[in-house]
Amino acid sequence: MKKLFLYIFLGLLWLSQSASSFEIGQSVYFNACGGDPQKYFSTPLNFKDIVIEVPNKIIKLEKSKYDREFQTLAKSSIDIEDKQVNITLSNFRNLTISDASGKELEERKVSGATSIYEIKHKDKTIAWGVGWHSWCNKDRAWEEVEFTAFRLYVPYLKNGEIIIQNKLISLKINQIYDALIDGETLILSDGVNILGSDNRNTYFYMGASFFEINNKDGINFDLSFDELKEKINIYKLSPALIISTLSWYNQISALEKYTKENFDEIYEDLSTNYWWNVYDGWYTDDIYELILEKEENYKAKITDEEIKNIKKNCLSKNNYKDIFELVKNCYFWHSSWVIESALP
Repeated sequence: MKKLFLYIFLGLLWLSQSASSFEIGQSVYFNACGGDPQKYFSTPLNFKDIVIEVPNKIIKLEKSKYDREFQTLAKSSIDIEDKQVNITLSNFRNLTISDASGKELEERKVSGATSIYEIKHKDKTIAWGVGWHSWCNKDRAWEEVEFTAFRLYVPYLKNGEIIIQNKLISLKINQIYDALIDGETLILSDGVNILGSDNRNTYFYMGASFFEINNKDGINFDLSFDELKEKINIYKLSPALIISTLSWYNQISALEKYTKENFDEIYEDLSTNYWWNVYDGWYTDDIYELILEKEENYKAKITDEEIKNIKKNCLSKNNYKDIFELVKNCYFWHSSWVIESALP
């Protein structure tokens, strides 16, 4: 009986200490770690001074309706010419965007618990996002994307009225950061999935679909190749992302030139950071047995001898007519990565 009372006493003491560890006015952060995080951080998440977490201020030491031990409010503002746009997030879930008069422009109950994340360009907030990385605690979790789910909100003016454009993406920053050019608008990237021959072989979040945001036009997902070249230095991306981007924009001559001039560097990146997978459309009788033999060992690497043969074959031909001919000769074992990058 004495042990029972002791356990009860210790439990009550722990609960008391847990509740008293927070105070009104304190700022807490999630650092985008999971869709229902139970851990709070004392410092904000910051990716390259582009994405910065807004503090969630504790306003009440009473349980919230979402069963958290306190209630919070996060706030941020954006000025567009002479108009102010405000965003609030209460209890990590209830989001409201309004103008200076209080007129509601957008309201959403977020499906999970989140902070507000400001999107900065030239030290000015131009957009917001809410979201998280679903597997933040796993090895290499942050290498592909910073957010597996990120709803982006971009306010802009149209005929003198504030419009809120939003889009759900998987935000990729670190992998493209070195390629960004400091221009008038901000270029970001959606970490898109590049399909493999089956779900097991799909390159989840590993592709890059570039888009532009500003407070004049909102979100532009329709950048032409010439426009993209003015806004990022494509050749400062990783080799695998360079060939994927050139394929996406159907730049066959540029892809052939880059491949031949950088073949060894490309295959070092592909061999180290990506797995081989043959494009599903090539599972025809004449090569099926070859693919099947390799697939019997799913984790098998492409041998140095095979890469030498591919290089010899690739460099022996010129002026490839289309993506399929180029890839079959230069990227056969990684053909899903290159061809699926080009397909809508």
